[in-house]
Amino acid sequence: MFSKNDVHPTNNKEKPVKTNVFGSFGTIRAASVAAFFMAKSVCSPGAMVPLCAKHHKTPGMLHEKFGHYRQSRVVGRGATARIIRLVPISNGQTRSVLAVKVFHKQPRHVSEREYDKQIKAEFCIAKALNHPLHTVQAFDLLKDHKGRWCSVMEYVGIWIFGLSFSSRLTKSLLKCSGGDALTLLQQVLLRDDEIECLFKQLLLGLQHVHRSGVAHRDIKPDNLMLTSQGQLKIADFGVADAVQSCYDPTVQWLCQGRCGSEPYWPPELFQPDEYDGRAVDIWSAAVTWHCFAFCQIPFVRASMNDSQFVEFSQAFPSRTWSRLNCYTDQVKECLYGMFEPDPTKRWTIDQCVASAWMTSVEICQLGWTACGERHRHHG
Repeated sequence: MFSKNDVHPTNNKEKPVKTNVFGSFGTIRAASVAAFFMAKSVCSPGAMVPLCAKHHKTPGMLHEKFGHYRQSRVVGRGATARIIRLVPISNGQTRSVLAVKVFHKQPRHVSEREYDKQIKAEFCIAKALNHPLHTVQAFDLLKDHKGRWCSVMEYVGIWIFGLSFSSRLTKSLLKCSGGDALTLLQQVLLRDDEIECLFKQLLLGLQHVHRSGVAHRDIKPDNLMLTSQGQLKIADFGVADAVQSCYDPTVQWLCQGRCGSEPYWPPELFQPDEYDGRAVDIWSAAVTWHCFAFCQIPFVRASMNDSQFVEFSQAFPSRTWSRLNCYTDQVKECLYGMFEPDPTKRWTIDQCVASAWMTSVEICQLGWTACGERHRHHG
């Protein structure tokens, strides 16, 4: 299905960012020039793209459309933007708390036109992928009074890693403004049922993204968020890329350019060749599961100059990797499929979701109670 002629030219030339493995808010980096602004038509929500591009030729102003909100506090900072919590000004109407991602001015080595194109690409992908359960919803892209791009989105508020649903975390969470992942991780470990619940939600979110013809390319705990109802949501589509035509699902494209965080890269990203972005997401999701289960990454680099990866590679053919020996055959079958070093043999997201392990996992519909007392599962 892939060929050298179907390489998707994402033009992502920035140096990959090695983020702190357990960073609180992740690293917000410049969006790749995603397929929404390429010549090819892309993914099922692709029809939105001309509307996005047309709509933002003359962008609205943040204070004009959201003047009934006030800025509460900064909840995240990164290299290219900061995220601010927006609180509605009480005027008798009920409005939701929002978040706004305020981008910095473009770097000196990037033209204003190119930078605008990148930001619009990130927004259009996030907007097209809007899902009430699985992705952080994007609402609008405007400029503020200083001329900075502002992406208005759903406010979720809690970065997932280190979080549990139970009351064990209630006091810890209150002490950690914004849900600092590392601090929470140091205070509590996830139970097996919590890990499985979170992981299945991650896979369901990835299934939605992949079926929409998009690869996220930066799946890691830093980019997963949790609502007060226990819903896991995938965030930060800054380096996402379209990998499938909206008109013909058999037309698929490979990705170029390294992006994301090195500990979550599969082996093929250490090669100069083009790659299947969705296969990258599967590997990164498996590494994320390892973080949930063991509170650490399995290896620093998925290459033969990393001793932990060498150990994994030697044990993989016989399925005797020590990290998985204590798990059931159903769990091991799925995880070995996701940790397959050969991307052409690696499990797809549909295989993962349909696995015997994931089929047996119940995911919560309520998550926390109103008081954060317990983690409830419903069939």
